[in-house]
Amino acid sequence: MPITSVITIDAESVTLSTNKELYGLSFEEINHAIDGGIYAELIQNRSFEDGVPPLNCPFDASRNLLITPNGWTLPFIKPDSIPGWHCLSPNTNIYPDSKELINDANKRSLLVSANASAEGGRGGVVAEGYKGIPLRKGEKYNLSLFIKGATITPKTVHVTLEDSVKASVLSDVASFPASYEWKQFYHTFTANRDVDNAVLTISVDTSAIFWLDMVSLLPEKTWNGRPNGLRPDLMEKVKALNPAFIRFPGGSFVEGYTAGTYPVWKETIGNVAGRKHFWGVWSYGTTNGIGFHEYLQMCEDLEAEPVYVVNSGVTSQSRRPRYEDITAMDKLVKDALDAIAYANEPADSIYGAMRAKNGHPKPFGLKYIEIGSENYGQEYAKRFALFRDAIKEAYPNITVISSSFISRKNRADWVDSHFYSTENFFISNNDRYETDKNYRRSQGVFIGEFGSVSEKETGTLQNAIGEACFLIGAESNPDIVKKLAYAPVFINTNFERNRSAMIAFNNTRIALSPSYYLLQIFANNQGDEVLKTEVDTYKRPQVTFGRAAIELFDNSYDIKDVKINNTSITDAIVQTGGWKIDDDTFVPDANRWNYVLMGDSTMHDYELSATIQRTKGSGQIQFRLRDNGMVDEKSNYIGMTIGAGVSELYQQTGTVRDSLVALKPFAFENNRWYTIKLSCKNEQIKCYVDDVLLHEANLRPLPSLVSVATLDKKTNTILLKVVNTTRHEEKTELKLNGISVKNNVELIQLAGSPETMNTISVPDAIIPVKKRVSFSIGGPMVYKFPPNSITLLKLEVD
Repeated sequence: MPITSVITIDAESVTLSTNKELYGLSFEEINHAIDGGIYAELIQNRSFEDGVPPLNCPFDASRNLLITPNGWTLPFIKPDSIPGWHCLSPNTNIYPDSKELINDANKRSLLVSANASAEGGRGGVVAEGYKGIPLRKGEKYNLSLFIKGATITPKTVHVTLEDSVKASVLSDVASFPASYEWKQFYHTFTANRDVDNAVLTISVDTSAIFWLDMVSLLPEKTWNGRPNGLRPDLMEKVKALNPAFIRFPGGSFVEGYTAGTYPVWKETIGNVAGRKHFWGVWSYGTTNGIGFHEYLQMCEDLEAEPVYVVNSGVTSQSRRPRYEDITAMDKLVKDALDAIAYANEPADSIYGAMRAKNGHPKPFGLKYIEIGSENYGQEYAKRFALFRDAIKEAYPNITVISSSFISRKNRADWVDSHFYSTENFFISNNDRYETDKNYRRSQGVFIGEFGSVSEKETGTLQNAIGEACFLIGAESNPDIVKKLAYAPVFINTNFERNRSAMIAFNNTRIALSPSYYLLQIFANNQGDEVLKTEVDTYKRPQVTFGRAAIELFDNSYDIKDVKINNTSITDAIVQTGGWKIDDDTFVPDANRWNYVLMGDSTMHDYELSATIQRTKGSGQIQFRLRDNGMVDEKSNYIGMTIGAGVSELYQQTGTVRDSLVALKPFAFENNRWYTIKLSCKNEQIKCYVDDVLLHEANLRPLPSLVSVATLDKKTNTILLKVVNTTRHEEKTELKLNGISVKNNVELIQLAGSPETMNTISVPDAIIPVKKRVSFSIGGPMVYKFPPNSITLLKLEVD
């Protein structure tokens, strides 16, 4: 078999220092990653707040949806439901009560009415936990709860751990009086055997009415022994990644969808019974049990820098956003300044004293703050400037990060870019920061969320291969990419998936994805200097298929003569909005996003043509080729927009819009007809306006091999990372200029079938393999990289 690729490492060229702060993680309340995940709390819906709708968000009972003031909808539960709890026996009724409350922060308690007797048996309520409560024999579990009785003479309430069918008691029994006023009680249980799906029962032996609130059960054994702490097995997996930073607490979770649906740091610290609960953007409730202080403590315990994200005054812009009145932004800006003060000021200051009271007199040393997440546009820019100016005045050394590009006048220190896309995007963009010189002139790149899109709970080996190519590009350009955070980190497989993640888990088991092992290999083998590395390898073209499409807002355009390959459209699929289609004339609805697909999903090479005129306004229109008809993270198409002063040709893959050529100025006139023609042939795309070529581009190719080499000065070792993106073995010669290495080499490798993934039931289908290989003495260094593989070669300098 001949040599098909050559990797040349030049040890004599100028080097760059590696970015030891590159790799981190983005933590967010998504996929039950926090509540029911890293938070060690074992009781779901412990304060019975699930089912309380946000302010001014009515519940549509016919569809089980919340409706925000701006008309966006999200799944919700019936307001009288109590997830995570059920009656112990038929003689009991339970109701959420909004009148008997332990404090102003809690909006509901649980009313329990039991008609128990010696003949009819006990009555009461059962806490199911997060689909079961895991117990381990001999370990201790700390209970706290509030109880209030309905009678002057207290009734006795019994609390214990039992198996799921209530046939066996798994601990001692704690008994408490249900007095006429709210009282908080504590008890420590010791489990008498191993059980994966126990329950907590709260019962009475006689007829009684009583209320419960803030029923908490935490294992005594938490990660690092912290009170109100974290689940040890999950956090040990995080620690093994050696993250340089943690971005928290989101994400879309920070953006929210209306007032009161995003975290405010002051509402997430101190006594957990007084913390703000709300129905989060991912359609389940959050306790904020892991709040601002716990996140800072986690970062300190991990020796990772905290990157704190605050709401920008703009809620999620993909969910019909709410804009905080610009004149009322002072409170949000002050909240951000106060958060920095809490993290950084000395213990004798107002907020430092608050931090000390919560158990941490020494400042945490927060250095990074991000304003918003995935916010953009002029309204965001105006609000960002208010935050930036105030923070820079009070804390000039804080790095302020924007969630999108801001003009030079109001520019941020760094700009956050999020990359959720396909493996082909990541493979073809391995040199993204190498080839685009604009990055070197712009603000620092901060990649706050990064991950390959998968329809499964975790990604496959193919997902990890794509990610590895992009990470190699980030490692190769340490002067441009400041930090990169994988997201989401966790997914609880007992609950509905919001988005695929790196670590899958249930109450007792963990599955680490190929992406986890990739990140572990890369983050723990960065070296000290980036060596000049050239890869001579075959690049194959991207092959994409899909329908033609048109999208625009409102009915501001007349569209006629719509054809594919000069043939009239016979089948059109309306995706959103409304269209009237008659004899090649397309009429969109007013005041709606109108999106229509045309042709066949298997089309590859074809031409889309239309004649258009704008009759009002200044909005743009979008034409698409090879559109897969999916949205958000599953979308994939080639698009051209025109009408807003410029024209852009780009490829949309997942949430990433990747410009294929530079923007072209185009003065689009109203009430004038234009002929539009877009063609795609293999990887070549051409766009014409009035038969004049406006854009021409090729889709980025897919290299067979992608590689980076660094030098570890301490061990005098070249760390060579190589990704084989093909489904065949790649016989490769390794050339080293200006340096020689020993012929016996240590190797760490991920390889296998590209569709293979690790699951809870099969957690080790793809795992790293360590071995040693030897090269022939005196001859060329040749290695056959396996198909679908990620390889780290440790070449010891001779």
